[in-house]
Amino acid sequence: MQTLHRLYGWPSIFVLLLLTWGLSAQVNTERLDTVDLDTYEVLSDYQFEDIQVNFSRSLLNENVLGIYGANQLQDMSGLAPNLAFINSDTRGFGDIVSMRGGANSIFFGLPSVGLYVDGVPGGSVSTYPSSLFNIASISLLSGPQSTFYGRNASSGMIDIQTRRPGSNARRAAQLEYGSYDARIIRGLFDGPMSDESAYSISIGYDARDGYIENIATRKTEDDRESIHGRANFFLNPSEDLEIRFGVFAEKVEDGATRLSSLFSPDLFEVSSNVDGITKLDRLQLHFQLRLDLDSGALTATTSYQDWDLNPSLTDLDLSTLDFGFSRVLQQEELLTQEFRFVSDPAASDILWIAGLFFFDSKTDGDATREFPVPPSDFVPPGFIQTEQTVFSIDQQNISAYVNAETAIGASTSLNAGVRIQNSESEIFRTKDASNNFGFPGPPEPVVDESQSETEYAGTVGIAHELSEMVDLIVRSSISQKPQGYSAFTSNPDFIQFYSEHLWSNEVGINFTSEESMMSGSLIAFFNDTDNYQFERTVPFSTDFVVVNAEKVSADGFEGKLVLNPSPGLFLDFQAGFVDATFAKHRNALGLDVSGNHVPFVPESTLRAGIRFESERGFFGSTSYTSFGKTYYDEQNQSNFAQYSFGIWDLQIGYRDENMTVSVYGRNLSDEIFYQFMNPEIQAGSPGAPKRFGLRMDILY
Repeated sequence: MQTLHRLYGWPSIFVLLLLTWGLSAQVNTERLDTVDLDTYEVLSDYQFEDIQVNFSRSLLNENVLGIYGANQLQDMSGLAPNLAFINSDTRGFGDIVSMRGGANSIFFGLPSVGLYVDGVPGGSVSTYPSSLFNIASISLLSGPQSTFYGRNASSGMIDIQTRRPGSNARRAAQLEYGSYDARIIRGLFDGPMSDESAYSISIGYDARDGYIENIATRKTEDDRESIHGRANFFLNPSEDLEIRFGVFAEKVEDGATRLSSLFSPDLFEVSSNVDGITKLDRLQLHFQLRLDLDSGALTATTSYQDWDLNPSLTDLDLSTLDFGFSRVLQQEELLTQEFRFVSDPAASDILWIAGLFFFDSKTDGDATREFPVPPSDFVPPGFIQTEQTVFSIDQQNISAYVNAETAIGASTSLNAGVRIQNSESEIFRTKDASNNFGFPGPPEPVVDESQSETEYAGTVGIAHELSEMVDLIVRSSISQKPQGYSAFTSNPDFIQFYSEHLWSNEVGINFTSEESMMSGSLIAFFNDTDNYQFERTVPFSTDFVVVNAEKVSADGFEGKLVLNPSPGLFLDFQAGFVDATFAKHRNALGLDVSGNHVPFVPESTLRAGIRFESERGFFGSTSYTSFGKTYYDEQNQSNFAQYSFGIWDLQIGYRDENMTVSVYGRNLSDEIFYQFMNPEIQAGSPGAPKRFGLRMDILY
């Protein structure tokens, strides 16, 4: 695989580090602030904060991410109860993110679990940035968030905050080397530029050899390599005004999608004649203005994102035979504008947020597939079909939302919110087909359609203080995901899919000990969804479409517990269970599959971690993350199901004032499992095998 350091050169990477070091060296430096363990919280609370009102939340910091070895967004699977990332290690392309049974469809539906980074919303799940670096905190919010954010999120929200500069310059480097020639080089820099301006810059290079060996080419298949950077510049012309401009860029040049045959005796071995590749470029720009008023804070955020996949090339038969490949070129451009007001708690007895949100998304795709057609009375042996689909899907959304909280008694507070949203979408799609015999095929009609709808969402909840250490929370919400179009069909029965509607209810308690050495929560939730969106293949065709299941129910519970019995000891436990089933649904052949489990949603998640740190600087942590049974088709066939599995990690190290050194092991039991399955090509993505590594963090 041609590597990025051949494109840019290793000297270029270090030039970037040196240039940024020179910028930060213009001001006085101090030791980079470490993230203390006591800043970690596990909440299922009902409270108003200066950013948003939270109901169910898991808050992560860099220490917690380190315990579970989370270097990229997909590594957060299971780090909140019932949060799962189903992926084939393709930098987000085709990922499915689920929470409490709600999930996005693979290609054409909008997210159920939204994403914000520093107040900037994400686009489709495929375009979510993969790397986690320079992180201050990550809030994982469960349940509908439609009245709290501009970007709609019917099942949950991932809210990431990166480090902000302090009054003195800070500089750090991170170096890591591990199994499969894994290399990570990162630089973090921030500080003041003048009395009224500051900067925050982080750059990184990540690479490793693939886990899967291609015995036909004697090379590894799924090599990974990327370079990425983020820069934020802050200007404070007055005490009540802050202006921020930010840029995030990422360049990826990966090998093949991590796929192997479900029938292979060795999950990490293929014999393929196609050198798979995944190349993508990502650029995000944003401008944010925050004005502090007597009554609260007004924030205006404008963002633009360009995500360009060019190309994703995959061998569909995973053999040395010319039995099929897929080549996808896809670009998504996203423009968003959000105005958001958060009231000052000291200015009124009613705490409220209100906002206006607009986004305009355009997705252009060019997908080519080649595959053999079985011989028949009308098809000669050796018949190879080639199909090319070219499409453009435009989506626009304008929304208004408001949420308010007020006390209705000495120990009780009431929260209510509402959202109104107008969504428009349109599609233009063509398809050409050819074959190696030159036979003419039936013409494919051009698809040129548009649609518009207005929907509403709302929430109401009560929090009651049962005692100084126990709170009761009750909440009910309605939310929706807009309708849209499937580009991989021209069948008028399947082009359009309808909006999804969720009614969510939850009840639970928060508890904490007198000395705050223990805190936790227990919550039960009951979700009913009409027109649940998911994707499947149309029988007797090559069409792949989003369909609506008439009714889906998802009931479950979540438990969280944190123990901090002494300053150097931290114990963490979070578990979730969800029974997400089709309450009323027929499969593609018209058979009743009511009662079957919804595909791509694990039945349970579990995370458990322990971290110990001595006064002399030695520390260690161990963690265990597990997932329940996951089906990958609506028929719930056992050969397309991943049974329960767990991953054990371990880390030990030493920290002093200027340096941290640690060694780690990931998946120490060498658990064999699939993190994604594709029933259509009978292939799956095996999870990462056992790995070891050394990491060094330097403050300078």
